[in-house]
Amino acid sequence: MITRLNLNYPVGLLSQFMQIPHEIHLDFAKQVLRYVSGTMDCGILYKLATQIRLEGYTDVDWANYKADKLLTSEFVFSLGSGAISWGNKKKSAVALSSTEAEYRGISITTCETVWLKRILKDLGVPIKDPILLYCDNMSSIHLARNPVFHARTKHIEVHYHFIRECVLARDVDLQHIGTNLQTIDIFTKALGFNKLWQFTIDLGLSTIIQPSLRGSMEH
Repeated sequence: MITRLNLNYPVGLLSQFMQIPHEIHLDFAKQVLRYVSGTMDCGILYKLATQIRLEGYTDVDWANYKADKLLTSEFVFSLGSGAISWGNKKKSAVALSSTEAEYRGISITTCETVWLKRILKDLGVPIKDPILLYCDNMSSIHLARNPVFHARTKHIEVHYHFIRECVLARDVDLQHIGTNLQTIDIFTKALGFNKLWQFTIDLGLSTIIQPSLRGSMEH
């Protein structure tokens, strides 16, 4: 899982049934193992670049899990050619709307943004421009940019509004992205081959062993 972001969703889903697995879970696990067997030479490839650009994607899976309706927030950050930080976590609270769910997810991602900027600064690579955060929910983006409370948002916990300070300070720049282009869906959804392959490439995953070398290793 350290270098295989494309396994995040199936492994995370299977791990929820470790205590009471059934035959359907074993069949699913076998499918995952077959996929791993066919992609053993896949990993994150970091290429040398003259310009370092840090950008991230944020999204939530809201009320799609029928068992408890809890939201799962996820994020991924890439630096240059490949992903350097990612994560997804199921929250303990139930969101009352998609806007609230997305807003919470952006706030969590913003905290990761601040941490990454500090780490890079300590490494001698300061990031001066605002970090681009891509989100597919326009309502949550407007809420982060416009500090106006109203009946639909006043119930959101105060600490989630931390993102507004970061937007005003130009630490982050929220940008809308189409749902079909939301790369981070690879963390929360079972995707078709074309989308799975495209998002895998977007995250910097590629074949890191050349075909000629692979053949010699097999022999």
